[in-house]
Amino acid sequence: MGDIDSVEVWSYRASRRSTWVMVEVVADGTRGVGELSDGAPLGALVNAACSVSSVVIGLPLDVARTTLSRQLEKLRTAGEDAFLWSTVLGGYEAAFADLQARLEGRPLSTSLGLGEPQPVRLYANLNRRYGGDGPEAILAAAADAVSNGFPAVKVAPFLDNHARGVTGDQLVDEGIELVARVRDALPSDVRLMADCHHLVPAELLDVVVRELAPMGLHWVEDLVHVGDRSGLERAAAGGLALAAGEHIWNPEIAAAACATGALRYWLVDPKHAGGPVGVVRIAEAVGATQLTFHNPSGPVGTAHAAHLAGLGGTTTWLEYAWGEADRTAFLEPAEPVNDGIIRPTGPGIGCLPRSRREE
Repeated sequence: MGDIDSVEVWSYRASRRSTWVMVEVVADGTRGVGELSDGAPLGALVNAACSVSSVVIGLPLDVARTTLSRQLEKLRTAGEDAFLWSTVLGGYEAAFADLQARLEGRPLSTSLGLGEPQPVRLYANLNRRYGGDGPEAILAAAADAVSNGFPAVKVAPFLDNHARGVTGDQLVDEGIELVARVRDALPSDVRLMADCHHLVPAELLDVVVRELAPMGLHWVEDLVHVGDRSGLERAAAGGLALAAGEHIWNPEIAAAACATGALRYWLVDPKHAGGPVGVVRIAEAVGATQLTFHNPSGPVGTAHAAHLAGLGGTTTWLEYAWGEADRTAFLEPAEPVNDGIIRPTGPGIGCLPRSRREE
């Protein structure tokens, strides 16, 4: 493998809620790219990623990867800004893995020992673009996603009202009403997920469980924190299929959270878990809990997650940020999404960004 010639960290504003952050690593004229979005406020994230770039310049790819991984692991385990450094690690590890697969001339999944890339079903996350536009916009976005072949959609019933200062009973009542309206509007065979973003007040947990349980949601995400064993068990006993895990990079925490059986789905995010190696560790830790892929990301993060999806088996799900207008023009070749399915290719992740817009 060749020596690392250059590293570039850059960002791209995709929507009012999304700025995609990329790291590109070049060796022998070949580009490998990873995504590290949402690891911290934009400036802090870009500065952190840039601060370690010089470590790998001039080193052979395998040495660069090992050297930087060790440095970032130390920063991550130091405690302060652990989530930030885990996401920086995830972005660099993804870029290195993509670069290695391209130099080998193989798809990323094959290079990682996961077999040939396979089609992966997607669910449409509606809150990356449409959040804040009100219930009617959410209903229209859900219908649009379904008309484009998505077999499942996810809403964030409490997020935008909370941002506007709505609290307590009003927050819960209006959020539950939104979920009910979307559920009623969707065809019966389209699955609906709800992401609660840990915004349900503890004293209203039982109310939310009681109201959501009859709606037949495919899962309810981040209703309580993964360390709240009592809350998880109460919600599961109340009839909800619970999902969590997107910010967890420590396999021991993941294993402990899944040990009781209250969580039905574990949502690993490759960016935050520390890249492909981190995802493998999480997959081993969660045991019988269904591994799915949290991915409110750009097309680069989505392509990486699609190549890792085999770790979740044929029943896994991959999140797709529906409605972010720049996705179709961002990659070369275009993102391979059709009828709610992504079909990853190679070499590497099978695509590269064609446009850069610094933020």
